[in-house]
Amino acid sequence: MTVKNILLLLVAVFPLTFAAAQTTADSAAYRTGKWFHYVPYGHSLYADEHPDFVRMDLGPVSYSPATDYAGSGRKYGNQIMAVFGGRISVWSMDLQQRRYGMSISQTFSVNLWMDITERTTSPVVNTDYRIAMPTFTFIQRFGQQNAAADRQTFLKNYSIQLCPFKHESTHIGDEMVLQRADKGYALRRVNVNYNYAELLFTLNEPENRYAETHTFRLGAHVLLDPKQGWYFVNSADGAVNNLPSNSDVSQNKAGMPERFGPSGMPFEVWLQYQYQSACSKHGFQAIVSAEVRNRAMYAYSLTETTIAAEPQYIAADRRRFTYSVFVGMRYNMPHYDGYFSRFSIGVRAYHGNCPYGMFRSVDNFSHAGLCIVYQ
Repeated sequence: MTVKNILLLLVAVFPLTFAAAQTTADSAAYRTGKWFHYVPYGHSLYADEHPDFVRMDLGPVSYSPATDYAGSGRKYGNQIMAVFGGRISVWSMDLQQRRYGMSISQTFSVNLWMDITERTTSPVVNTDYRIAMPTFTFIQRFGQQNAAADRQTFLKNYSIQLCPFKHESTHIGDEMVLQRADKGYALRRVNVNYNYAELLFTLNEPENRYAETHTFRLGAHVLLDPKQGWYFVNSADGAVNNLPSNSDVSQNKAGMPERFGPSGMPFEVWLQYQYQSACSKHGFQAIVSAEVRNRAMYAYSLTETTIAAEPQYIAADRRRFTYSVFVGMRYNMPHYDGYFSRFSIGVRAYHGNCPYGMFRSVDNFSHAGLCIVYQ
């Protein structure tokens, strides 16, 4: 059974499982539900590198020869990592006095990486775009469904979330493309462009933003087309003929030769933990969030030149652990629990291979600094 067939089966089972939880009194509500009503569960945690909320990081970011536009040779420079993301609830409902819930939502995110301290042009280094088909989330709540019970119990709920189709497209900045052509790099651009499915299991969704909560989440991405892999190169972007023989050579719609980097590791998995303290009477609470992720590190060189003798630019991907941590304080707007009702400020740090675009072949990448979140 292929990955696509398995996903189609899961999509079919999701609503059937939820329907089985109905009582006769629920049937009318099931037919209607709520349209475009804010749902407090299923959202990204703070340590996620590609979240579904608005975030900006400002602080030191490690340079590599491939990302140091000015050729300064510095190890670190202050840069901006920004995310413009969102999750819009399309339809949702609860059953059996809120014991069960289900939502269908739409997510998107845009990541922007900008080197603001480079004095000649302050280049945009990379942008990542993620869009998705509707995402299905099922939640089962434990015990009594009220605020007092939430404060007293450790186990509050669990949720399962499935998005059968997501797409990521990445692009390096114009200045970076021109520089790579001027320096004669053999790979001027690697087209990181792929489709994947995402599955999440969460214990203790922090849907009550006022209660102390320990959240645990296990997630996975799976490529829908492992033969295509995570990326490809065509003759307009680099020296296709120098790629290894195990890559598939074909022609694109414009008649240009192109070659894919097939992945023997078409997945990534991660474990996240997040703690939120009980909210004070003034609306403040502490947030601590951490992630460990095992992902593919792309195996090509971004600094080889066309002068080099037949270099092997794309090889087999290898696995890499990455780490992300956020520590900060959140303010919750009083008397309103919905979109753009929370503002957070803190410190966030990341270490691993670079998580952005074609620079995912760069190892020992780090950034840390001020982090502002609006959700």
